[in-house]
Formats: sequence, structure tokens, C-alpha cells
Amino acid sequence: MFSVPVFSSQIIFPIMRASIALAVSLAIYSGVKTKFELPQNLAEIMVGILSELFFSFLVFFIIRIFLLSPQLSGETVGYQAGYGLMTLVSPFEENPFSVITELIFLVAITLFFVLDIHIGFLWGIRKSFDIIPPFSFGLNENQTGFILSKLRESFYVSLQIAFPIILAMFVVEISTAIISRTIPQFNIFVIGFPLRIAIAILILTLTFDRMGFLIGEFMRKFIEAFSDIILLGKV
Repeated sequence: MFSVPVFSSQIIFPIMRASIALAVSLAIYSGVKTKFELPQNLAEIMVGILSELFFSFLVFFIIRIFLLSPQLSGETVGYQAGYGLMTLVSPFEENPFSVITELIFLVAITLFFVLDIHIGFLWGIRKSFDIIPPFSFGLNENQTGFILSKLRESFYVSLQIAFPIILAMFVVEISTAIISRTIPQFNIFVIGFPLRIAIAILILTLTFDRMGFLIGEFMRKFIEAFSDIILLGKV
């Protein structure tokens, strides 16, 4: 629960987060009909606890991967467009990010809730008790390959989001370099920096719908990825 956007933020009081987590846990537990055997000795208890902790870590990591894509694209765009000098402290991450990064990240969080991804997340937690009884989540090499494939997919989506602005900034860089070589008296830094910012805003405005579509489609795959993680842990 503490890995879900907004609820994982420190702006939510700990007692409030604990209360929400308790309420969700009780709601899920009331619907669990699966019977399971409790560990019989200390060794089995420790192994079971470690397996549950590893399952929680995988769920947290999958959520971070799906939020990494908009953050990575935003940082790339912000650096290329010259927004790196202007940073904001995100209330959700408590780390300094550029203005573009914060904008794209807020779009991703909005889509996370608008597309009911949080409902799918809770449904996946509930369904995991039917597929994998408590203390029986298994570890295997396929989980590592799955994580790496999702990281690769996240990087690819972030590149798709940032590509139009990266291309535009490349053209601006080449153009300013040519002007500075052909007209040495012209102070390219006076106009080059504002030009990069203006073009970045223009391209971002023109491609905002496409960016939202890419982030939304990527977010929709979260439920599938969550289900795959559960199935991969089935012994």
C-alpha cells in the first residue's frame, strides 16, 4: 500500500496511511476464502516471512518501474531544454525535479487513478491469495528476466515520450552552432537559451496528447505485469 503513488508520499500523515492500509487489509481479508496451512516450526516461519517480504519488494519494484518511465523522460526533456536550472521539490517524491519532470509525473499519477489502475492493484492483491497461499511465494530465475524486460520496456516508452523534444533540441543545437560559426559577432547565448525553452514548450504542447496516450497505454500494462509476477511466484 505504501508503494502506491500519493499514499506513499510523506505528505500523508503516518497514522492516516496506517489506517488506510489497515482498512484495505481488513476488506481484502474478509473476501479471502482460501485455506492454507500455517508453518509448523521456526524455520518454516522465517522462510515464509522472507518469501512475503520478497513478494512485497517485487510489487514495490514493479510500481517504481512504471513510474520510472515518465520521470526519466521528464528529466531528459528538462535537461535538453534547459529546465535543469529550475527545479521543484516534488511533494510525492521529496526530491528536486525539473518543472517538465514534475508535469509529466503528475500526468502519470492522474492517469494511474483515472484509468482505475489502483482498483486493478487491489484486485491483484486479493487474487494473489487464491493463486498463492500465504508464506508460499516461490523464487525463480524467471522473475529476474521479467524485471529486466519491464525495465527495458520502461526505457523504450520514456524514449518515445522524449524523442520529439530531443530531436527538436538537436536541430536547435545544430542551427545555433552554424550561426555562431558563420556570424561570430552574434551573441548566440543571448537568444539560444530562450529559444530552446520556447521550442520545448511548443513541442510539448503539440505532443501532449501523444504523451498522455503513451503513458496511459504503459500504465494499462501494470495489471498484466502484476498478474505475471503473481503467476511467476506460484510453486
